[in-house]
Amino acid sequence: MIKAIIFDFSRVLLFPLDKTYSGSLNELHKRHLEEQGYSVFHFFQINTDLLRQIEKITHKVNVYILTSETIQESPEFDPYLHEFKKVYSAMKIGFTKKDPQLYKWILNDLQLEPREVLFIDDSEENISAAVEVGLKTIQYKNNKELFDQLGKYILL
Repeated sequence: MIKAIIFDFSRVLLFPLDKTYSGSLNELHKRHLEEQGYSVFHFFQINTDLLRQIEKITHKVNVYILTSETIQESPEFDPYLHEFKKVYSAMKIGFTKKDPQLYKWILNDLQLEPREVLFIDDSEENISAAVEVGLKTIQYKNNKELFDQLGKYILL
């Protein structure tokens, strides 16, 4: 039984407004952070459809965020993150998301077994690291596919 779902932040919950941008969202954020009048919403868009689905499942399962760095700490995101029990930053923990040790660390922190955790990320490398530890995984491609896949683990 799934007791926790961990969502990636960049390119699952947050997307660049420029659909052709393929770089790091953290780097894009850092590049513009010091500009006068900068707002994250000039460059980024929250996946509100996914957040609505998450709101529907929080009474069934705990939800968390695992991100590479710190973009999620921008205060403009606070109203969107209240459903999440905790936000994990791989950088702050001391591992990359490609390192299976990160997922072992999080499992220990959550006091859960790998089979009890579902991890959702857009990166195949990150998914592979989580699978190596025994987590259930979904590689994010789009909301429709994700909602279909989530239905296999939890009623939406």
